[in-house]
Amino acid sequence: MTPNESANIATTKTIYAAVPAGDLQTALDLLDPEVRITYYGTDGIPYAGDYRGFDEAVTFFTRVGESIAITEMEAWKFIAQGDELATWGRQKFRRLDTGYEWESEFAHIITLRAGRWLYFRDFMNSALTLQAFTA
Repeated sequence: MTPNESANIATTKTIYAAVPAGDLQTALDLLDPEVRITYYGTDGIPYAGDYRGFDEAVTFFTRVGESIAITEMEAWKFIAQGDELATWGRQKFRRLDTGYEWESEFAHIITLRAGRWLYFRDFMNSALTLQAFTA
């Protein structure tokens, strides 16, 4: 593993620790100004969509924070190749307005530039998430 790949994993681990802790500023500081975030899901999930640019990334994180609490986040696999990173893990969630809880494994595909997230793609069991917002 190259020093760059190790640094990209460290950046990702920092974001993964900051988000559940509610430390949005740390996560935002590690985003490229041209960041793109894609959360795959239907319109029934309040934060599903494709967000382009820093301001839209803030919108994404705000929508997530207004809708759910990420109560646990554990990444157990990191595969790095240059500025491309794939991660696998598990998350637990709680819907804020109802208390409904669910969990899902995830796969994240992340492209970094100069040590910051440039493109983040979130793959998880969005059917369970949709159920959380329709239950």
